[in-house]
Amino acid sequence: MAAKQTKLREKETDVEPLTPGLYSYHTAPDSPDQFRLHLRVEPDGEGILVVNASIALHLNRSATEFAYYLIQGKDNVQIVDTLSERYNVTREVLMRDVQLFIDQILFLSRKKDLSPSATIGFESHVFEKNLSAPLRIDCCLTYRGFNEKDDASLIANELTTEDWKTLLTRLYNAGIPHVIFFGGEPTLRADLTELMAFTEQLGLVSGLVSSDPKLKDPAYLLPLIEAGLDHLTFCLDPSSSEDLQGLSNILDQDLFTCLRMPVHTDRDYHDLIHQLLDLGVNAFNFIPEDEYSHAHAGKLQRELAESGVAFVDDMPLTYHPHAPEPLFSVWDPDSQPAQHFVIQPDGSLTNHAGNQNNYGNLLREDWSTLWSRVMAGGAA
Repeated sequence: MAAKQTKLREKETDVEPLTPGLYSYHTAPDSPDQFRLHLRVEPDGEGILVVNASIALHLNRSATEFAYYLIQGKDNVQIVDTLSERYNVTREVLMRDVQLFIDQILFLSRKKDLSPSATIGFESHVFEKNLSAPLRIDCCLTYRGFNEKDDASLIANELTTEDWKTLLTRLYNAGIPHVIFFGGEPTLRADLTELMAFTEQLGLVSGLVSSDPKLKDPAYLLPLIEAGLDHLTFCLDPSSSEDLQGLSNILDQDLFTCLRMPVHTDRDYHDLIHQLLDLGVNAFNFIPEDEYSHAHAGKLQRELAESGVAFVDDMPLTYHPHAPEPLFSVWDPDSQPAQHFVIQPDGSLTNHAGNQNNYGNLLREDWSTLWSRVMAGGAA
């Protein structure tokens, strides 16, 4: 969801900037509209607002101030009183913009199948030196896949449930609004639902990347959603009728669902994509099966995007520790700034799954130490 706020011009007098940090709010118990807000204010005055631990909004400076004063308990008139002293704009314009902002929050708090991120008033942040923390952390819970589910050497290096809760708390305290659980196969962790519930308790937006057929069983999926799962990237083989069976059990839920599909150069996917859209798929992610299919997948994505099909291309790729070659992706990391980092199964912070550019271990060091290494371009 995107909406334009009036671009407010500061008065010439010195204006005290908002104090950077993390701020939280919950509506009063007797309020007819219940929602939770977590606001991260950046040093440049812009912010990231998490609504109901399910969507992260990237705010410009004026929208950040609207959110900040709402969290401080001010009503519309009080917010306008404060901002009219800071900006050269009429009270009528301010009142309109403040009410628009609150209406947007209420709209998002009631909406189903939300995309995990949106913008209000300006294009979303890119990774720059002035960011106090990434916009998202991808949590690789395990390197194990279905073929290595009992691999003792991989299990030995995995963090415990309490270790992961410690790391998630540190990520939250650093102001990181969004985490994604992946692997290997994250559903091989018996504590996945517990960790999902913990992210919801903290107020983090949470996602999952998985190919586990159990997700088609409502008895398995619904507890994850009830615990706080906000969006799912589900990996399937479109050529397998068995993979497509039961897919509606996922797509019928109040869950933003992206289908990750391998693409081969010899197949036309247009009809299948539109059939899946009719079933309720929110977005797609293409993974070329080999280097020869890469151009085909990119062309197919461009054609479908022109007809309004949504694509999500920055979800973490499943990591296979014994794979001889990395998986291909349509997304080109060299063409976009890196906004996300990975916590490995042992707690290390890196750029990608595996152990590339290890910046240290978040279980043994605090976030600021690791982030300073990222900013300096060094490794542990």
